[in-house]
Amino acid sequence: MSTLSSIEKSAIQSLTLRSAAAIAVAAAAERLGVILPEGAAQDIAGALIDLVVTLGLIGVAIGRTRARTPII
Repeated sequence: MSTLSSIEKSAIQSLTLRSAAAIAVAAAAERLGVILPEGAAQDIAGALIDLVVTLGLIGVAIGRTRARTPII
């Protein structure tokens, strides 16, 4: 059995997450009756993942800043 490095594991998890998000976007669009152009579901899914990650990082930065200041 081969072992994967942490970089390979991250890449696999990221591809799986993006694929799952793309499937969810495509399913939602189909259910709403929206016809997406080729590759649009993948682009939308990537943008949503980037948005969630960015908002998470902003939340962490705000939390760290508040933790370092005195509570009034």
